[in-house]
Amino acid sequence: MVRRLCLLSLLVSGGLPCEGQQAEQAATIQTYKTLGTAALTIHIFFPREMGKDRTAVVLFHGGGFVSGSPAWTYGAARAYAARGAVAFAVEYRLCDREHVTPVEQAEDAFDAIRWVRQHAEQYGIGQKRLVLHGVSAGGTLAALAAERDDPSLAPNALVLWSPGLATGVDPWFIGLMQKRAPAAEFSPDQHVRAGMPPTIIVSGVEDAVTPDADARRFCSGISKVGGRCEIHSYPRLGHLLTRKLDPRAQLRGDFDWDPEATQDADGRVWGFLTSLGLLERQKQGLRPPGRQPGLPGRD
Repeated sequence: MVRRLCLLSLLVSGGLPCEGQQAEQAATIQTYKTLGTAALTIHIFFPREMGKDRTAVVLFHGGGFVSGSPAWTYGAARAYAARGAVAFAVEYRLCDREHVTPVEQAEDAFDAIRWVRQHAEQYGIGQKRLVLHGVSAGGTLAALAAERDDPSLAPNALVLWSPGLATGVDPWFIGLMQKRAPAAEFSPDQHVRAGMPPTIIVSGVEDAVTPDADARRFCSGISKVGGRCEIHSYPRLGHLLTRKLDPRAQLRGDFDWDPEATQDADGRVWGFLTSLGLLERQKQGLRPPGRQPGLPGRD
């Protein structure tokens, strides 16, 4: 469950970190939605060679629904671009306990996905080549989109890092809803359906923020309705594969990411998406992804 003290989950790298040898590409920023005088933006990273049938990866950052920015997933976005995808890091409204709730956040996430689909031809994206990548709270939003019976949202694969999947019973999430709607309506574990996209989940067995048991139950639910789901649960690791197992440390975002487990998980995500034909195979001389030096965290 996503708890209120997970505000310092500083996921700069967003799950899959930047290729160590890749020069940092600046984001191209576009507005995908306007709300009065405010604009919500989407930050785009391009592969070295553009084409007509590229994969789009839409990334949603974490931060307990009340914190974060698209920059938190820049590392992952650059890594996807290095693999030949067009990556889109999404800005969504943050809960303010008054006007913005997870209901509005889901609306923003859905509108961002639709914007990417509407601009598919412009960015050389294939119609059946959409991946949603969500981390922690962003995993909740990505999973909710995948569960909707709406062709404009339907992804072709789902990548979830320590996702919040049982938010309907989380007191923190219920409070953020501000009685705008029942929390169960926005709890991914309650809405698994036939036709879910192939899904991969990375989780720590000792996760005190988004429990591994919730991820396992969600993945099992996909399998039961005939879908493909892989879950990679890492023993003796917590939220976002931290080595600090004290629940209080995890909840306040005091992380110590395990580099070996992180690299293993990165490789499994690459392999999963490659097996679906959604990412290019490892190019000779291109090192496997590893955590970008100097980054404070992965959420």
